[in-house]
Amino acid sequence: MYGHVQPLIKYQNNDYFDTLYQETRTLLFNLLDSPVKYTQHIGGTRHFNYDTEPILDILIGVDNLHDITALDEKRLNYAGFYRLHHSYKKKVMMAKFNNLKDLKQEVRLHIIQLDTPLFEQYQKVDDILSHHQDIANQFATKKGQLLQHIDSIRQYENQKQSIFEKIYKQYSHQG
Repeated sequence: MYGHVQPLIKYQNNDYFDTLYQETRTLLFNLLDSPVKYTQHIGGTRHFNYDTEPILDILIGVDNLHDITALDEKRLNYAGFYRLHHSYKKKVMMAKFNNLKDLKQEVRLHIIQLDTPLFEQYQKVDDILSHHQDIANQFATKKGQLLQHIDSIRQYENQKQSIFEKIYKQYSHQG
């Protein structure tokens, strides 16, 4: 897998990411016996309130994480999605790559059980960063600081998750 953080992109026409989201959403719901109950385009490519990696992030809601069976993974593999084997807490991560040589992520699926605190956190933080430009600017500054000190995508994503958790704790009362 491409081990570095991809260069950030600034605002651009969202049509590409909107279309990619709609195509991916349709694919996910049309899988035979799909456990997918909910999808939401999340992150910087949805609103471009801050510079972001050129990756479509999708929040996927399932009734139970155990519903993501080997068969579902195989179906997603055929569609070009592969499971990311990191130590994720209470979620399954899958990604679609630009090709099988460079392995740059183009789409990430954040698969989380519906009606859980983590699912709520994802939705709330996305809402906050979408509708509160001052908080989005603070997030952008922290991301920029991370990029000055971290080059590994794994470290970067772990640190970014910590920032999301702090935003949730500090601002979750806002809407």
